[in-house]
Amino acid sequence: MALGYTYVLSETASEFAFRLTANEQRRLAYACRRLASDPFRQGDYTLGDSAGRNIQNLLIDDWVFSYWPDHRTEKRVEN
Repeated sequence: MALGYTYVLSETASEFAFRLTANEQRRLAYACRRLASDPFRQGDYTLGDSAGRNIQNLLIDDWVFSYWPDHRTEKRVEN
């Protein structure tokens, strides 16, 4: 059963994605959807941020995704 999470990109991540080729954008979108489909996935390492969140950091393909699951809204926020 799918959990129904969506992903949200930060402004910095969105600007990065716009500069990618169409093929790279498809790969990036696929990686984001994979993360959103597994909201409890742990990253390769965790760092705290100034708001007290545990930010997961995960290497997928050529990119490091920094994210935290927001279980109240069922969103995964990608930095």
